[in-house]
Amino acid sequence: MPDDPQHKGRRRTRLYALTDGRTAASHTVLTMDTTITAAVAADARGGLPTEWQAILSMCPAPDGRAVAEIAARMHIRLTPMTVLLGELADRGLIQYRPPLAEAETTNVHLLMRIRDSLARI
Repeated sequence: MPDDPQHKGRRRTRLYALTDGRTAASHTVLTMDTTITAAVAADARGGLPTEWQAILSMCPAPDGRAVAEIAARMHIRLTPMTVLLGELADRGLIQYRPPLAEAETTNVHLLMRIRDSLARI
């Protein structure tokens, strides 16, 4: 899988090291269907940990990805992923938007795109 940092020949950093030992995001509350978008350009990611770079590269503007999809692609459980993404949000590396309103989720084309994206994982 090309989005998996383990297949790039690098060691994975321990999650507690990526979040400075935090177990909950201090300022940011994210749910599994929150959409994440990278807030920094690709050329400004060089000094960041590998996992952070992988997350940012899979969340291009304007669409981004849902927290649950990022967790699945990174092979990290959902709760630790929300902590990690909260750390990125607190540092201004990502932008996030809450889930769609109920009226917006009845759009059949949107639901089909979500289904297709999940099937590609």
